[in-house]
This record gives sequence, structure tokens and C-alpha cells, in this order.
Amino acid sequence: MHGSDPALLTIAWAAGAGLLAQVLGTRWRIPPIVFLLFTGLLLGPSVLGVVHPAALGGGLSVLVKLAVAIILFDGALSLRLGDLRRAAHEVRSLVTVGVLVTWVGALLAAHFIAGLSWPVALIFSALMTVTGPTVVQPLLKRVQIPRLVRTTLEGEAILIDPIGAVLAVAVMDAMLGLAGVVPLGFFGGIWGYFGRLIVGLLTGVVGGALLSWVLRSRWVPGDLVNLVVLASAWVVFGAAEGILAESGIMAAVTLGLVLQRGAVPQEHRLRRFKEQITLLGISLVFVLLAANLSLGVVLAEGWRGMATVFALMLVVRPLSVFIALRTSALSVREKLFVSWVGPRGIVAASVASLFALTLTNAGFSEGPRLLAISFLTIATTVTVQGLTANLVARLLGLQSVAGRGVLIVGAGPLGRGIAQLLREHGRPVVLVDRNEGWAAEARAQGFEVISGNALDEEVLARAGAEDAETVLALTTNSEANALAAHLAQDAFGVHRAFPAVGAPESGAGADLLDRVGGSMAFGRPVDLREWEVELARGRVRFLSLKLPQDWKAQRVHDLPVSGDILPIARVKGTSVEIASAEQRWEPGDRAVVLTSRGEAEVLDRLRVAAPMVTA
Repeated sequence: MHGSDPALLTIAWAAGAGLLAQVLGTRWRIPPIVFLLFTGLLLGPSVLGVVHPAALGGGLSVLVKLAVAIILFDGALSLRLGDLRRAAHEVRSLVTVGVLVTWVGALLAAHFIAGLSWPVALIFSALMTVTGPTVVQPLLKRVQIPRLVRTTLEGEAILIDPIGAVLAVAVMDAMLGLAGVVPLGFFGGIWGYFGRLIVGLLTGVVGGALLSWVLRSRWVPGDLVNLVVLASAWVVFGAAEGILAESGIMAAVTLGLVLQRGAVPQEHRLRRFKEQITLLGISLVFVLLAANLSLGVVLAEGWRGMATVFALMLVVRPLSVFIALRTSALSVREKLFVSWVGPRGIVAASVASLFALTLTNAGFSEGPRLLAISFLTIATTVTVQGLTANLVARLLGLQSVAGRGVLIVGAGPLGRGIAQLLREHGRPVVLVDRNEGWAAEARAQGFEVISGNALDEEVLARAGAEDAETVLALTTNSEANALAAHLAQDAFGVHRAFPAVGAPESGAGADLLDRVGGSMAFGRPVDLREWEVELARGRVRFLSLKLPQDWKAQRVHDLPVSGDILPIARVKGTSVEIASAEQRWEPGDRAVVLTSRGEAEVLDRLRVAAPMVTA
């Protein structure tokens, strides 16, 4: 019997613990990367000694690079090009002027606060110019903010990773050259930066064009498409690295952008697959990199390390954002939110880990310190900004879904009425129905309508389900509503799916939702057929009423609503959202209901006959 392989056990434990951290973070609504970092430290040699990254030898850097390639490819594939064009000025400014200001500010903080030498501070500050889609995109999924702000942050995170990482590598090469460790001339230093970007860009464009053509030509069987794209991402990454080391990051990002522009068949399924692979990669790599960190070195940084991190968060980041976006159309409040959201992610962690080893081998004693302060920055920014982003958005008055698309399944009288309400509050709406009569009426009202069965993926794809923030299923068939909502969640990643379902005795009540997912529209079972008839005959109407200041915050599910009052939506400021079970109506909100009664009578009925649930 041979002894167990430490490398095998390290990967197995890291993967299992990483996914457990993802589950706990999602369940407790805490950024999963916080759990990943602390899990890695706990399992690493500094504490429990279960995970030993050193056992992987040179395989650790290979594993990290392959994971980073897929993570950045997935981020670029998920970024909507239409939205990116609308935020082009903001993103371009942040990844050029913003990078320069961040580099200078972080350099001063690292030298004068952390006490790093100028060469190591210069490398650290270049590394801190990155943010990263692995932390920014999950954070933004939990925060309702204007689309331009969201796209600005996502675009910056995806594009700044290759720019910042290549900058850090070029600075590292220059510092080693000046120290006499490696030969490097002036033109070699210039090529070290721009050459990597150019090689990565060209490799990604060529690879993306070829892959897009192959997929559109239907040469690859459907069940192999995901694996072929995964392998192609690694091939393009490896090809760029083979031409010029460290150019693969730019190639991976470019490949994702080119591929989505190529109108690849079943692109939404490809994205879902990549999201799963990315999740596994993030879980494994973050645990391994955190385990490779010495806890003693991190603690030794003390107040200087934390002061450096807070200087980056509270001084350098706001300064770079306001200088870069001085001519942007974003409001001051929106710029403040962008200033607050700048967490570092997997690229900062992986590059810092590789740099620490390189610096140590080159005779720089501060290599471990660079790694420690980098991980302090990652842990602090992810934890603090991840936990407070919702609060900051609310304090700044940015929690709005205005401008974010809604897909309504069912173009009957109720569907058209709700679509009109949403449109009046600035939300784009697309309706789906196979009833040509209702579809024609919706088109006559100026709505975009897709004719077809909402249980067909291709129909939902044509309706833009992938770009929809909300899906509302309002046919008179409860089972069809539940299945359409499930399809939107499963195939297109729509998190806010609201199917209308009937009473439990109809066979499609809350139990069905427990099995397929989704949140019940209007917070209760409803007989849609009856409401459709009443609305078509003009016997009920949409009524908007302002909740008084003495109103006690109350969940929609607990509202004492009678059979002739149906909660439809909540309007908070300029933002309108469909009523759902856990939604709270609070003083000052406008509640939209469907009823035949007057405002005073409806308010009286809502106040009584059921227990109040206070905030």
C-alpha cells in the first residue's frame, strides 16, 4: 500500500471546501469569496494543515492560469455589448485615466503607509488597479441600481483585469531589470506592456472568429458544443501565452467578447455551462491561494496594512472615479456608488501569489508582505463592500429597477395592463403569447410582442429572456406559468421569475413552485381567468394609492386582502416592482392594486382583519 498523494488530497479538499463555502455564502447572503478566503486560511498549513498548495509544485500556477482564463472568458461572454456601448465613455475613462490615478495613489499609500520600498510599492500599486468580475458581478446581482451604473462597473471589472494584470507584469519585469536580475532594455519594457495587449487582442479576435464560424456551421454536435468552447478558450489562452508570456489574459477576454458578437447558436446554454465551470474554478483557486498564505505574515502587517487598505478604499478609489468620470453623464450619487464598489478578485490574488514567489527568489525580502497586503485588500474590500452595497445604494437613493427589462408571458387584459404600468415607469416590456388576437391588441398598444409558446426556449430567446431582469407569467394555465418561470431561471439565469398560480386544489399551487422554483406573483394564489374577464368588462381598474405615514411595514403575503382586491405592484420613487410574497409595503410607497373599490375603502380593508408584521 502506497501512502496517499498530498497533491490529490489538496485538490479534493480545496474543491469540496470551496463549494461548501459557496453554498454557505449564497444561503446566508454573504459574499462567498469571504468564506473562500477564510476557508483557505483555516485549512492551510498555518492552521489545520489539511490543504498543502506546495504539494502541487509548479502545477499550482498552471491550475491558477487555466482557471483565470475560463473566469475572464465567462465574464466577457456575459457582458452585454449593447449595454457596454451605452457605457463606453465611462468604461473607457475608468480603464485609462482611472488606472493611472489608482496606480499613483496606491503607490503613495503603499510606500508611505505600509512602508514598502519604492520598487515593491510600484509593483503592488500596479496590481491594485484591477477589480474583477468574479466579485463585482455576484455583488451587483444582489443590488438594484440603474443600468448605466451596473454596466459601468461590470465593464470596468472585465476590461481592467487584463489591462491591470499586464501592467503589473510589465512593472515587475522593469523592476527586475533595474535590479539586474533579468536583462531588460527600454524598448523591451515598452513591448512588455503594449506587446502583451496587442498579442492577446489579435489572438482572441482570430480565435473568436474561427470558433464562431465553426459553431454557426453546425459542425459540432449539440452535446459537444460546451466542451469544445471550453477547450477552445484554453487553446486560445495557450496560443497567446506561447507567443508572448502573460498575454493570455487579454486573449481570454477578447475571445469572450468576439464570440458573443458572432451570434452563436444556443449561446444562453453556453453561458450557463460557463457559469458552472467558473464557479468551480473560483472555489478551487481561491481556497488554494488563501491556503498558500502565511497567517503570521498577514497578522504582522497590523495597523499599517489595514490603514493602507482603507486608504485604497476611501481615498484612492473615490479620487480615481471622480477624476476619470468628471465628464460622465452619471450623477454625483451614482459616482459615489461606483467609488464605493471596487473589490479585488481572483486576478489580484493569483498574480500577487506568483509575484511574491518571484520577488523572494530574486532577493526581495518584501515578497511575502506584498502577498499579505494584497490578500488583506481582497478580504476587506469584498467583505465590507459586499455587505454594504445594498445599504449604500439605498442611502444614495439608487435602488431602482427603472430601465431594466420585463418579459410578460400572456398578453391578455391583465398582462397588457401591467405592461402599461411598467412602461409608464420606464421599464422596457416584451410580451409573449400564442393567442394571435391578444398579440395583435398588444401590438396596437405599441408593445413589442413575440408570438409563440413560452415553454419553447427559442421563443424565450427571441423575446430577450437573457436580458430580462424579471419574468412574469400570467396565462390562465398555472402549470404553464410555473414551467415558463422555471425555464427562464434555468436556461437564461433570470433570478426574478414570478408565475401566477391558482388555488392549491387546482393542482398547481405553492407546492408546484417549491418543486420548480420562482416566487408567486401577487403574493397569493389567484384565479386569473376571473380577473381577466372582470378587467375586460371594465368592472375593475388599476388603483394607485399612497401608503400613509402611520402604515406599518407589511409583507404582501400577510396583507388582509379580500377577494375583490388584488395586489399588483409596489412603486418606490421611480421604481416599480411586481408584488410578491416577501415584498414589503412601507410608508410613502405607492401600492398598485386591481379593484372595483375606492381608495379610502381599499386602505381601510388593508389595515384590518389580519395580523400586522412590523419591520
